[in-house]
Amino acid sequence: MGLGAKPTIRDVAKSAGVSLTTVSYVLSGRHGGTTRISESTQARVQAAAKELGYVPNQAARGMRRGKTDLVAIAIGDLEWPWDRALATAAARILPEHGYQPVILIGEGWRRFMLSGGADGAIIGALPPGTLLDLTVGELARRGVAQVIISDTMQPAGFDVLAPGSASGTPEPEALEGAITLLLDRLAGRTIGAGTTKAAPWEFKAP
Repeated sequence: MGLGAKPTIRDVAKSAGVSLTTVSYVLSGRHGGTTRISESTQARVQAAAKELGYVPNQAARGMRRGKTDLVAIAIGDLEWPWDRALATAAARILPEHGYQPVILIGEGWRRFMLSGGADGAIIGALPPGTLLDLTVGELARRGVAQVIISDTMQPAGFDVLAPGSASGTPEPEALEGAITLLLDRLAGRTIGAGTTKAAPWEFKAP
């Protein structure tokens, strides 16, 4: 490994004296099946990874598993009270359920989501008055869980929450409701995503 270079899975395998397959299996957290790796070997791999400072590529792992454990939070501007409140609530709640939030400001969420960057998304970055969005429609066609924050869009394979006025700060219960709804969709606990439109959120005065 060159000076300043990031350690790779090959470096971990070499340091631990095991195969690439063994390192991949141990660090992926997989269990069961026909593969059996001794506790001493697992400990050696984990120690080598820690010593080298190796961090698995989350995106690559997600592609192999078909799951990223990421949720995109697409917002317009962190200066807006409800955008900031949504990002803050997501950062607090999602990790409790095994997901990490990815806060995306502006239009970058489109490419990120279309490339399979996250398992689901809460999208509050659509322009006011939007009735139809091609990216949202394509993600719905793929079966990606989405909660859209919009006064004008109608649910069609995704859920819509109407915020009313975005001039104030949303009630904590409303934010938690949006995040919980997405978590329900991701967990498959509810059927028929997008069949109803939620009532408008209540906002506190600034």
